[in-house]
Amino acid sequence: MDRQIVYAGAIPLDTDQLLQSRSTMVALGYLAKFVLGDGQSFADGLSCTPAGALSVSVAPGSLTSPGIIDAQPYGSLPVDGDPLVKIGINTSAMILTVPGSGQFVLSAQMLEQQAGSAATLYYNASNPAQELIGPQGNGQLQASVVQQRVGFQITAANAVPSGAVPLYALNVPSGTTVITQSMIAVAAGAPFLGVKLPGAAPLVSPAFQGVPTAPTAVPGDSSAALATTQFVAASCVRNRAAWGTAGNYSWTCPTGVGRILAKLWAAGGSGGSGGGGNAGGGGGGGGYVEVLLNVQAGTVYAVQVGSSTSGSGASQFDSLATVSMGSAGGNGSGSSPGSGGSAGVSSATNANIVGAAGVTSGGPGFAIGGTAIGGPGGSSFGVAGCAAAFGRTIGNDGVWPGGGGGGGSTGAGGRGADGLVVIEWLG
Repeated sequence: MDRQIVYAGAIPLDTDQLLQSRSTMVALGYLAKFVLGDGQSFADGLSCTPAGALSVSVAPGSLTSPGIIDAQPYGSLPVDGDPLVKIGINTSAMILTVPGSGQFVLSAQMLEQQAGSAATLYYNASNPAQELIGPQGNGQLQASVVQQRVGFQITAANAVPSGAVPLYALNVPSGTTVITQSMIAVAAGAPFLGVKLPGAAPLVSPAFQGVPTAPTAVPGDSSAALATTQFVAASCVRNRAAWGTAGNYSWTCPTGVGRILAKLWAAGGSGGSGGGGNAGGGGGGGGYVEVLLNVQAGTVYAVQVGSSTSGSGASQFDSLATVSMGSAGGNGSGSSPGSGGSAGVSSATNANIVGAAGVTSGGPGFAIGGTAIGGPGGSSFGVAGCAAAFGRTIGNDGVWPGGGGGGGSTGAGGRGADGLVVIEWLG
C-alpha cells in the first residue's frame, strides 16, 4: 500500500490526505481480489427477515464487486479507471417495502455516493483574517465523504437492475398483509459466501480435523465425486437372490447396480432303466456356469430354473447366460448295459466365466458277479454324483442342485435333480 510522505515544517496539501485514503481503498480492494477473485460479486451477511406489515429488513453486511478505482473525481484527485474490487459495507439494517402480492426479487448493488453535505471553511491567502465559507466563498454546501454502501431494490424477477445481483426471492400470496419468513427464500445463484477462510481446506493434501463430511453420491455413481463412508458402506453390502425350484421367474435390477455375479446349475439327467438283465446308465450332471455380467438398473431380467421332469432342463439368466441339462442315462437291454449320460455344458461366452467346474457324466450300468447294478449319476458343481444302485432295483435320485439320477439295476432309473440360479451384487 502506498503511503504519502509529509516532511516536518511542510504545508500538507489536501491531496496528501486524499491519496492516503485512496491507497488504503486500493490495498483493501486488492486483498479482496486475492481472496475472492474479480470475476463476480460476493455477499456476506445481509440476511433478510420480516419487518412488520409488507416490509422486510436486510441485516448489516457487505458486497464485493468488480469496478474501477474512481469513476468520478475524488476531491482534488482526478478520475482513475484502473480496475479494482470494491467493498460496499452496511453497518446498520435497512428496511424495504414490498410492492404488494406477487413474486419479487430483492437484489443488491455496490453503490458509491457522495454524502455528508456541509459548509466547509477555506483559508483566504489574500486576506488571512477573512474566512471563506464554501469553495466560492458564498456558503455553498459540499459533500464531505464518498461512501461505499450496499443498495437494494425489490423488483419483478425480469426487472433486476443492470449490475445488481439477486439475493432473495419473495413470494407474497394474494391478500397478504404481513410478510412471514416462509415467503422469503435465498435466490437461485445468490452469491453468498458458503464458507469463511478459516473453514476452507487447502487444495493440495488437506489435513482435515474432526469429522469432515461431504454429500453422499447416489448409488452406483462412478464419477470423480468423493465417496463418503455412507456411500462405501452401501456399496459394500452383499445382496443375493436365488431360485431353487424349477420354473420361470424375473428379477428387476436395483438402482445403482451395474454388474452381478451369476451362478447357474441346470437340471441333471435322469438315470436309465434296467432291462433284459442289464442295468441302466446314470444321468449326466447338469451344466454349471459362474460369470460376471453387466446389467442395467431398472431392467427386468427373465430367470429360468431347469426341471429334470417337465419343461426345459436348461437354466438361464435372460439371454446373458445359459447352461444345458445333463442327458439321460441309457436303458439296459438284452445285449448291453445302458451308457452314462453326458454332462451339461455352458453356452455363455465371457472372459469372466467359470464353467463345467466339477460337472461329470453319468457312469454306465455294470454287473458284479452276475448282478446288474445301475450306473452312478453324474455330479454338478458343489455336489457329488449319486451312488450306483447297489442292492436296489431302482436308481438313486440325483443330488440337488443339478445332480444326475442313478441308473436302475432292474427297474426305473432315478430322477435327476432340478437346477438352481443364484445372483449376487454389491450395493
